[in-house]
Amino acid sequence: MTNFQRLKNYFLIFVVIFTVLGSSYVFISTVYELQFTNSDYFKNQALSYRVKTEKLKASRGNIYDKNLLVLSSSSRSYNIGIFPTKIDNLDEVVNSLSAILFIEKDLLHKRIISTTNFFYLDRNIDYEKGEEIKSWNLEGVVLEPSFNRVIHSNSVSKIIGKVDPDENGIEGLELYFDSSLKGIDGEIKYEASPNGKIIPQAPIKTIQPTHGKDLILTLDSELQFISENLCSEALEKTEALNCSIVFANANTGEILIAAEKSGNLENSLNIDLLSIRAQYEPGSSLKIFSIGAGIEQGLFDENTKYLVDDKIEIIEGSCANNYDGLKGCYRDFLKHEPYEISIKEIIERSSNVGTILATKDLDINYLEDYLHKFGFGERTGVELTGEIKGSFTEYNICKTCLSSLSIGYSVNVTQLQMVKAYSIIANGGKNINLSLIKKPTESSNIQQVISVEMSERLRNLLINVVEGVNGTGKSLKLDNYIIGGKTGTSRTHIEGDGYSDFRFNTSFTGFIQTLEGPVVGSIILWGASVNPASEYVTGGSTAAPIFKTIVSNLVPGE
Repeated sequence: MTNFQRLKNYFLIFVVIFTVLGSSYVFISTVYELQFTNSDYFKNQALSYRVKTEKLKASRGNIYDKNLLVLSSSSRSYNIGIFPTKIDNLDEVVNSLSAILFIEKDLLHKRIISTTNFFYLDRNIDYEKGEEIKSWNLEGVVLEPSFNRVIHSNSVSKIIGKVDPDENGIEGLELYFDSSLKGIDGEIKYEASPNGKIIPQAPIKTIQPTHGKDLILTLDSELQFISENLCSEALEKTEALNCSIVFANANTGEILIAAEKSGNLENSLNIDLLSIRAQYEPGSSLKIFSIGAGIEQGLFDENTKYLVDDKIEIIEGSCANNYDGLKGCYRDFLKHEPYEISIKEIIERSSNVGTILATKDLDINYLEDYLHKFGFGERTGVELTGEIKGSFTEYNICKTCLSSLSIGYSVNVTQLQMVKAYSIIANGGKNINLSLIKKPTESSNIQQVISVEMSERLRNLLINVVEGVNGTGKSLKLDNYIIGGKTGTSRTHIEGDGYSDFRFNTSFTGFIQTLEGPVVGSIILWGASVNPASEYVTGGSTAAPIFKTIVSNLVPGE
């Protein structure tokens, strides 16, 4: 054997020994790492392939009315998901699902073959349907447990609001109280064999869900239903664009009714929750506050008399037939000879001219501040999103600004603001917070907006509107009931067209004394144009009768 062959053999032996030793080192170090150094890591990695986690969905809280009738609840349902790449028999899947879900076969087939990604075919289907589909064991079709939100009364649907397919609140009370209603999901972790079945000997870790809290409202669903039907009837009779009704306990601020209906006409307001999201010029309903400001300033009292004509010129010559300048002529609703009437009678008759005469020496900034005290120009803070503040005219030093504001123009208010303001008059002058949610009774440390004496004086003026011989609300008089309030009629402002010549926002805002304290209610017919019971379209002829019907149901046994 030559030296070259010998060296070659030595080299081969060396390579073999080195390979064996290197491989042994790698093997031993790997085994050591698996068994000792990183054993927990690799154990967890191995477990991750067979440990499954399933969500335990929290049930959303129920919503009840004041009498604990269920208004909104969740029922068990299923979401149907499709994994197109896992379907082994497309015809079977299409034929089975199209029949039970009422989907056209061609559309379903096209949707499945158009993507390779997972998608939801349907959400929140009936639980029974889901159970049946689940029993078919269709490859590529998954059934995911879910909950379907159900509103049990259409008359409260806008207040309750909506949830999305995942039960997240997106509107109304469902949105406002979403975090407390939806709760916190739990989960269950377990080890599963390759066929997906639980390995019974392996540990199972469960975190129970925290279910959502229930919500108890102040609404009376029966009165809500009655009010909505009254709105429907009024829309038909008056050809109004919209109707909204709000009633609240003046002492506690609890809202008993918040109903509305749309007339589905061309200019109807396409707004949900009109009472907080729509604004209007209240007209004569605001006069009680203008008169209240005058009494507070000592300009007059209830018995002060004025000689009142049926019209008044704030801008000289503005009442002439051929006048073509800035509007400065104000008129009473009906023509009449000049008469001498008191402040009490001005409110009773709802005289525009009398109100303007009485308040002509008021400072307009004082009047605006006085209105702010009652909550005008501020959100009420009710538990709904989208509430607007209303507004006063920015330019208030014109010749007619004071006159216009004193009779309820040049100011935009919401219906809830009007209910709050009248509640302050009715409850003895105390501030209140309107609410849709049952709460513990608040402490006695409540802000006094006006004095008890002033509250009583304004309250008596409103009662006289119903009980007085010439009262615009005298049709509301009922034996054994104390009722007070004020009618309101203002021209409807149509977006893009200006003030209408034949549509009016007619309203009545008032109170009735009950065993639980005064209850304040507001009825607005937005854009009323017809009144079959009278040749005139006014708050007294259109809105007041609705108030009378509701209070008859509110306190029928008193």
